[in-house]
Amino acid sequence: MRGEEVICPKCGGVIDEKTLKCNNCGTQYTPEEYEELKNEMRLKKWLVGEDVDISLGEILGEFGEEKEQGTSPRAIPTPSSGEVDVDSIVQENIKLKSMVDAYLKEREELEAQVEALKKEIEILKEELAKKVPEDVRALKLKELELKEREIKLEMMEKRLLLSSETKESYEELERIFEEIKKNVSNEKVEELLAKIEDLSKQLMERDRIISELKNELKLKEEEMKKIQEILKYKEEELARREEDLLFREKKLEKELKDIEMARAEIGNLDEIALKRRLEELEEEIKRKEEELRIREKYLRAKERELEAKMKGLVEEEVELAEEEIKAEIKERKVKTGTRRLDDLLYGGIPIGSNVLIYGPPYSKKEVLVYSFIAEGLRKGVPAILILTDKTVDEIREDMKYVLPAYKEYEKLGLVHYIDAYSRSIGDTQEIEGVIYLDSQVDVDGITKAVESIVAKIKEKVKYYRLAFMSLSTVMAYLEPQTFLRFLQPFTTRRKRDGAVSLYLLEKGLHGENEIQMVGYLMDGMIEFKIEAHKTYLTVHGITEVQSRNWIEVTATRSGLTLGSFTLGHIR
Repeated sequence: MRGEEVICPKCGGVIDEKTLKCNNCGTQYTPEEYEELKNEMRLKKWLVGEDVDISLGEILGEFGEEKEQGTSPRAIPTPSSGEVDVDSIVQENIKLKSMVDAYLKEREELEAQVEALKKEIEILKEELAKKVPEDVRALKLKELELKEREIKLEMMEKRLLLSSETKESYEELERIFEEIKKNVSNEKVEELLAKIEDLSKQLMERDRIISELKNELKLKEEEMKKIQEILKYKEEELARREEDLLFREKKLEKELKDIEMARAEIGNLDEIALKRRLEELEEEIKRKEEELRIREKYLRAKERELEAKMKGLVEEEVELAEEEIKAEIKERKVKTGTRRLDDLLYGGIPIGSNVLIYGPPYSKKEVLVYSFIAEGLRKGVPAILILTDKTVDEIREDMKYVLPAYKEYEKLGLVHYIDAYSRSIGDTQEIEGVIYLDSQVDVDGITKAVESIVAKIKEKVKYYRLAFMSLSTVMAYLEPQTFLRFLQPFTTRRKRDGAVSLYLLEKGLHGENEIQMVGYLMDGMIEFKIEAHKTYLTVHGITEVQSRNWIEVTATRSGLTLGSFTLGHIR
């Protein structure tokens, strides 16, 4: 048998007997691996019916059985060819060994990760010993707690791998190998294959448990990363505060030095010189005040001049936009103010639509509404803003980033506010032209206010734009049936008027049934979500769109930018 060729299991090439290297793929084998492959090949030949001049103990040596002393080589009777699925037995043997090796390797990696986590916890403990603010200390403690929970999960996984059930699996594997050696010639292959399959299922169950533990560990790692980001922000804020305090301290020191120098200078002057110095200072102060008055007068004149120019430009822009409004009326679609969203919607939102803007906080969904309002104002289209969670001043502050000349459009009478929020927080400020309501849930007052505004502007314009900011506040305080009795006729009237209306709704505050109830009254929805620190949106209903996949969105205070409709979405 010295001249037998041993086949490489990786590529099928021949392994050189002297160098123990595959002639085809170059894989280097140890003497033990080479003997194991040779015994497997002999066992396979014996099972298919070839006579092998070797002892049974040597053929089955790969399973751990020791050769009997004094056993001489002899020809072993073989089972009849065709009765044994040789490839299945050999492949199952290799597969089970590979799975065992993979589990052992994975266990070593987990032990290394646990040691690394222990070191990180020691570092965190040292940092906690230092004097830090309470909010930073709380975040540090939270991070430490998560680290310790990670180590517990790692140790749980390690104990699972070293449990008695795993040891029993190895013992069961050895026992099955022993039975293969005893029964393979007695045609008990089917029973052995069934046991091998059962052991494979047990190992697969171990793999599933380990996978679940890995998933849980991954979630904990993500939570820890978020806390680390918050901690980093707090540390940066603390550093900025320290720099600011240091700057103020230096400034105060300089002012104190200046005062001391002035005192020393005054102390050295006699009474006459002091009076002369005071007179000079008074003259200089008068001169400076006069210069400031002249400069202030000049700046006010420039400001009035700029306002006049801005007003003229706004009026000119509104006049030039009449053709665009005619085109929108003809096409029955209006622009959203976000160019890529218009492309996605094949031109914009249909006239007469009620659209829900739905998403979590900090997703910048409000910017989409601001851009929608600004787009209409540039064309001279009136806007009605219903406020239930913001004041007029807050809206003005946000709108100036989207539309710098927003105040000029207010002066032209194109912006109409219905403020149901200010009075509920005790704000008694009165702004001309704003309709104030005493309660955020005064739905009758909201309806009457909108109808009064529409009656004034409807004779002059073809359509108007409306933003309800937001529905969540009203839904939180009203019973579902009461809310439905308000919203259903309200949306119907807006559709009848030919208006285009957007309704903000916060994600996470309402149940699924409430969301479906609101969606039933809408013509469609633009939904936002945040995933892996990125923002995405998708369109439901409204009109035909190029894609209904999740599309990545880049948001700033001045507008939104959509990514690719085919490559920039989550599959």
